[in-house]
Amino acid sequence: MSSESAPFCPRRPNLREILANTAPAPWTLAAFMAYLSNNHCLETLEFTMDAGRYKKHFHRMMNKAPVPGQPTEHDANYVKELWTRLMEAYIQPNGSREVNLPSQVRDPILGHVPANTLPPEPSVLEPAVSKTYELMEESVLVPFLNSVYPQSPVPVSPYY
Repeated sequence: MSSESAPFCPRRPNLREILANTAPAPWTLAAFMAYLSNNHCLETLEFTMDAGRYKKHFHRMMNKAPVPGQPTEHDANYVKELWTRLMEAYIQPNGSREVNLPSQVRDPILGHVPANTLPPEPSVLEPAVSKTYELMEESVLVPFLNSVYPQSPVPVSPYY
């Protein structure tokens, strides 16, 4: 029986592990961001991060509202501004960082104009966030994993 063992091949991380920055090197969040930037598709990741930020600020606004469901005008205006930035950058056609979304996902979101008092619930963005994760998993994840796959520590010679 040979004492040689097969080279160690680490388990490839999934997208959630990479985005949570819990994936082992070389599949770090920073490496993924660099890959997306080099391939001109960083907006997909930026959208998911900005949508998460919107959700966090929306819930913070609602939790600190002096009267349940009635945030201060200042807080509501701030969160509405975040919504407007999300729409203008990622959702509206020809936005500066438009995310490639099918019209059946995009159009209902565009129909949510902030009311006079409250910005839209973060759940309105969920179909777009889910579709964006799906797009990253289907079209970006495997090429990224392959692009930074750990190389064998011993060069393999074509001559035996």
